[in-house]
Amino acid sequence: MSVFGLTGDWGSGKSTILKELKKKGAKIICVDDVIYSAYRKRNSPLYKKIKTCFPQVIKDSSISLPHLREVVFYNKQALKKLEEIVHPWIIKKLKMWIKKAKSGKIHIAEVPLLFEKRLEDFFDAVIFVYVPRRILEARLREITGFSYRAIRKRLSLFIPSQKKKRQSNIVVRNDGDLATLRKKISQLWNALLTFSSEKKVII
Repeated sequence: MSVFGLTGDWGSGKSTILKELKKKGAKIICVDDVIYSAYRKRNSPLYKKIKTCFPQVIKDSSISLPHLREVVFYNKQALKKLEEIVHPWIIKKLKMWIKKAKSGKIHIAEVPLLFEKRLEDFFDAVIFVYVPRRILEARLREITGFSYRAIRKRLSLFIPSQKKKRQSNIVVRNDGDLATLRKKISQLWNALLTFSSEKKVII
């Protein structure tokens, strides 16, 4: 059994890679999906705590993700408060998922803030999806419509990608089109099947 952590910058293509690896047979979890699912359940602890701390993001009895992002985007105190609510809960869920991992299978958890929350030791190895900064900013501009200034401000909240590259066991460079990425995902899958922690893998 091998349990890998998959991470990368905002907009780097982590979710696309995770979905393709699932098709190849990996057992997966995306922590953001688990969190968003809990946001939709009015009886969940997360929903209740966020409703109490951020009542302005409740729209039609649901948590509005656009409003929540707007509240925490430029406000470090609000972001810290949100993280204090969410992260202990999702870490508990992640530990339970890892504990239930079955032998003989490849398990992959997509964790956007893996390094920021120092979760490296949860996994046998870490996969980092790297996109050169200029390409990343252009993609985010196209996807989100945000200004370059806003994009750079948000990216500045996280550990620099060069540092995360150095700390990762496997690095996937995603600077091409989708067809190129799919070829790299096949290479990644083969690398996971034969993975050895003794060497760094660059794809």
